[in-house]
Amino acid sequence: MSITDKVLELLDMGWARRNNTQISLANSRSATNNVALGRAFAMQLTDVDILQFALTLEHLEAAMYTEMLAANILTGKEKTYFTAFGAAEAAHVAALTDGLSAAGAEPVEALASYNFPAFSSRKAILDFAKVAEDLGVGAYQGAAAAITNKAYLAVAGSIVQVEARHAAIISRSATRSATPSPRRPWTPPTAP
Repeated sequence: MSITDKVLELLDMGWARRNNTQISLANSRSATNNVALGRAFAMQLTDVDILQFALTLEHLEAAMYTEMLAANILTGKEKTYFTAFGAAEAAHVAALTDGLSAAGAEPVEALASYNFPAFSSRKAILDFAKVAEDLGVGAYQGAAAAITNKAYLAVAGSIVQVEARHAAIISRSATRSATPSPRRPWTPPTAP
């Protein structure tokens, strides 16, 4: 099984788990399971293999944000965030590609297309983005223990911080309405 196939399999597992568990306790357990999956997978690989895996995931995420934005559903801050997230994923692709090339490895290429679910609503976009980002964070955290080269570990550490911020913002957006509820105007307290 190729590294790309393994990434897609992990994403399918995460998506299936997300669709089958709707309670917050199960969702918090899924983040722990993503770390365990990343750790189990990484223990069988070299540092270059782990970076190839990370690059495959970053290609997928970059394509994901491009497709989500092309759906033209997100507005305001969410659209701004997702545009920035897409740019960050493209920067991760460039950094990992450069690192692998410097190590003498042939970097994996992005697939011509990915079989994403339909991004037909804000909820569909946020739900899938949450699964993908949580999987990415878990994979980086799980793989960190298996990386022996300190320079590679530093790169992975800097990327996982960005991925974690993406995951946090997406989680926060998923729990809020795209349009805020009207609030009553503030009135000063009355004297007793």
